[in-house]
Amino acid sequence: MMERMKKYCFFVMSLFFIACITQYVFANASIEKHEHNMHHHDEAQRPVLSGKVDENGIRIVEVKASRYKFEPDPIVVDLGDKVRLLITSTDVTHGLAISEFKVNVSVPAGETQIVEFIADKEGSFHMYCSVYCGPGHAHMHGTLVVQ
Repeated sequence: MMERMKKYCFFVMSLFFIACITQYVFANASIEKHEHNMHHHDEAQRPVLSGKVDENGIRIVEVKASRYKFEPDPIVVDLGDKVRLLITSTDVTHGLAISEFKVNVSVPAGETQIVEFIADKEGSFHMYCSVYCGPGHAHMHGTLVVQ
Protein backbone atom coordinates (compact mmCIF):
# COMPACT_ATOMS: atom_id res chain seq x y z
CA MET A 1 0.00 0.00 0.00
CA MET A 2 2.83 2.39 0.88
CA GLU A 3 4.52 1.77 -2.46
CA ARG A 4 1.30 2.58 -4.29
CA MET A 5 0.95 5.84 -2.32
CA LYS A 6 4.52 6.86 -3.24
CA LYS A 7 3.83 6.24 -6.94
CA TYR A 8 0.60 8.23 -6.75
CA CYS A 9 2.33 11.17 -5.02
CA PHE A 10 5.16 11.08 -7.57
CA PHE A 11 2.61 11.07 -10.41
CA VAL A 12 0.65 14.03 -8.96
CA MET A 13 3.82 16.02 -8.30
CA SER A 14 5.06 15.31 -11.83
CA LEU A 15 1.79 16.58 -13.30
CA PHE A 16 1.99 19.70 -11.13
CA PHE A 17 5.59 20.32 -12.20
CA ILE A 18 4.72 19.89 -15.89
CA ALA A 19 1.74 22.23 -15.51
CA CYS A 20 3.94 24.89 -13.86
CA ILE A 21 6.62 24.66 -16.55
CA THR A 22 4.02 24.80 -19.33
CA GLN A 23 2.35 27.84 -17.77
CA TYR A 24 5.71 29.61 -17.43
CA VAL A 25 6.71 28.90 -21.04
CA PHE A 26 3.37 30.01 -22.51
CA ALA A 27 3.17 33.10 -20.29
CA ASN A 28 6.63 34.28 -21.38
CA ALA A 29 5.88 33.59 -25.04
CA SER A 30 2.65 35.58 -24.75
CA ILE A 31 4.42 38.54 -23.10
CA GLU A 32 7.17 38.58 -25.75
CA LYS A 33 4.58 38.43 -28.55
CA HIS A 34 2.58 41.27 -26.93
CA GLU A 35 5.71 43.43 -26.54
CA HIS A 36 6.69 42.71 -30.16
CA ASN A 37 3.21 43.65 -31.40
CA MET A 38 3.12 46.80 -29.24
CA HIS A 39 6.46 47.94 -30.71
CA HIS A 40 5.25 47.48 -34.28
CA HIS A 41 1.82 48.91 -33.46
CA ASP A 42 3.40 52.10 -32.05
CA GLU A 43 5.46 52.60 -35.20
CA ALA A 44 2.52 51.99 -37.53
CA GLN A 45 -0.01 53.96 -35.49
CA ARG A 46 1.88 57.17 -34.81
CA PRO A 47 -0.80 59.83 -34.30
CA VAL A 48 -1.60 62.10 -37.23
CA LEU A 49 -0.29 65.62 -36.74
CA SER A 50 -2.92 68.30 -36.14
CA GLY A 51 -3.33 71.36 -38.36
CA LYS A 52 -1.01 72.45 -41.14
CA VAL A 53 2.45 74.03 -41.31
CA ASP A 54 2.42 77.44 -43.04
CA GLU A 55 5.13 78.96 -45.24
CA ASN A 56 6.91 80.31 -42.14
CA GLY A 57 7.15 76.86 -40.53
CA ILE A 58 4.43 77.55 -37.94
CA ARG A 59 2.04 74.68 -37.17
CA ILE A 60 -1.43 76.26 -37.24
CA VAL A 61 -4.19 74.34 -35.48
CA GLU A 62 -7.82 75.49 -35.48
CA VAL A 63 -9.39 74.57 -32.14
CA LYS A 64 -13.12 74.64 -31.50
CA ALA A 65 -14.23 75.07 -27.88
CA SER A 66 -17.82 74.21 -27.07
CA ARG A 67 -19.69 72.80 -24.10
CA TYR A 68 -17.84 70.68 -22.84
CA LYS A 69 -15.06 69.70 -25.21
CA PHE A 70 -12.18 70.83 -27.38
CA GLU A 71 -11.86 69.75 -31.00
CA PRO A 72 -9.56 68.31 -32.15
CA ASP A 73 -8.69 66.19 -29.14
CA PRO A 74 -5.92 65.27 -28.91
CA ILE A 75 -3.91 68.02 -30.55
CA VAL A 76 -0.75 66.37 -31.90
CA VAL A 77 2.43 68.29 -32.79
CA ASP A 78 6.10 67.50 -33.28
CA LEU A 79 8.76 68.31 -30.70
CA GLY A 80 10.24 71.68 -31.59
CA ASP A 81 7.20 72.95 -33.53
CA LYS A 82 6.22 76.57 -33.20
CA VAL A 83 2.49 76.14 -32.60
CA ARG A 84 -0.24 78.69 -33.26
CA LEU A 85 -3.66 77.78 -31.87
CA LEU A 86 -6.66 79.58 -33.38
CA ILE A 87 -9.24 78.98 -30.67
CA THR A 88 -12.89 79.70 -31.43
CA SER A 89 -15.68 79.46 -28.87
CA THR A 90 -18.95 78.38 -30.44
CA ASP A 91 -21.40 78.91 -27.58
CA VAL A 92 -20.28 80.62 -24.34
CA THR A 93 -17.00 82.08 -23.08
CA HIS A 94 -14.42 79.34 -22.63
CA GLY A 95 -10.77 79.28 -21.66
CA LEU A 96 -7.95 77.09 -22.86
CA ALA A 97 -5.01 76.42 -20.57
CA ILE A 98 -1.93 74.24 -20.96
CA SER A 99 0.13 74.93 -17.86
CA GLU A 100 3.39 73.36 -19.06
CA PHE A 101 3.54 75.81 -21.98
CA LYS A 102 2.24 78.84 -20.06
CA VAL A 103 -0.91 78.95 -22.21
CA ASN A 104 -4.05 80.43 -20.67
CA VAL A 105 -6.46 82.34 -22.87
CA SER A 106 -10.09 83.41 -22.49
CA VAL A 107 -12.24 83.15 -25.62
CA PRO A 108 -15.59 85.02 -25.63
CA ALA A 109 -18.57 83.37 -27.33
CA GLY A 110 -18.38 83.61 -31.12
CA GLU A 111 -14.83 84.98 -31.12
CA THR A 112 -11.41 83.59 -31.99
CA GLN A 113 -8.25 84.10 -29.96
CA ILE A 114 -4.71 83.27 -31.07
CA VAL A 115 -2.02 81.84 -28.84
CA GLU A 116 1.51 80.72 -29.77
CA PHE A 117 4.11 78.59 -28.04
CA ILE A 118 7.09 76.37 -28.80
CA ALA A 119 6.48 72.65 -28.23
CA ASP A 120 9.81 72.18 -26.47
CA LYS A 121 8.79 69.34 -24.12
CA GLU A 122 7.92 65.83 -25.29
CA GLY A 123 4.93 63.99 -23.84
CA SER A 124 1.20 64.26 -23.23
CA PHE A 125 -0.04 67.44 -21.58
CA HIS A 126 -3.35 68.25 -19.97
CA MET A 127 -5.50 70.96 -21.57
CA TYR A 128 -8.48 72.33 -19.72
CA CYS A 129 -11.10 75.04 -19.82
CA SER A 130 -9.97 77.83 -17.50
CA VAL A 131 -13.22 79.87 -17.57
CA TYR A 132 -16.40 78.59 -15.93
CA CYS A 133 -18.69 77.62 -18.81
CA GLY A 134 -21.57 75.78 -17.16
CA PRO A 135 -22.33 72.67 -15.11
CA GLY A 136 -20.03 70.42 -17.19
CA HIS A 137 -17.06 72.79 -16.87
CA ALA A 138 -15.09 70.46 -14.57
CA HIS A 139 -15.14 67.80 -17.29
CA MET A 140 -13.90 70.02 -20.14
CA HIS A 141 -10.43 68.58 -20.74
CA GLY A 142 -8.22 67.62 -23.63
CA THR A 143 -4.71 66.49 -24.42
CA LEU A 144 -1.77 68.04 -26.23
CA VAL A 145 0.62 65.38 -27.53
CA VAL A 146 4.16 66.47 -28.38
CA GLN A 147 6.00 63.67 -30.17
